[in-house]
Amino acid sequence: MKRFKKLALAFVLVIGLIGLVGCSSSETNSDKVDAKIILVLRDGKEVPYDIKVTKDSSLRDALYEAKLISEETYGAFFIEDIDGHVANVEKDGCTWLICDKDGKQLEKNSFDEAKISGGETYILKYYKVPDMD
Repeated sequence: MKRFKKLALAFVLVIGLIGLVGCSSSETNSDKVDAKIILVLRDGKEVPYDIKVTKDSSLRDALYEAKLISEETYGAFFIEDIDGHVANVEKDGCTWLICDKDGKQLEKNSFDEAKISGGETYILKYYKVPDMD
């Protein structure tokens, strides 16, 4: 009888652990959404990225989560280097212009204000900032 109780207890524990693992992975998957990032480089070439990131994250968070920017870039004021493609304000007066899927500049042109809720396409255009003299 003791042996049966131990076996039954072990069985219940194993089933419980399997249930926890199943719930955990389904919750993790449901928090992820698809998005598309298209870099338009200096020469006009487009580099598309299909990413899966945490729902409702900022564009900055999404780029970091998708490993398209480094931790150093993530913490910087300007995002200059995206997957090895650089737009440097201080060196060449260029930045990444954030646009919607139709190529229209967002009114709130900030990596922290643009959000990923699922299905978005953001176009990041290499952009020469006009001289403000």
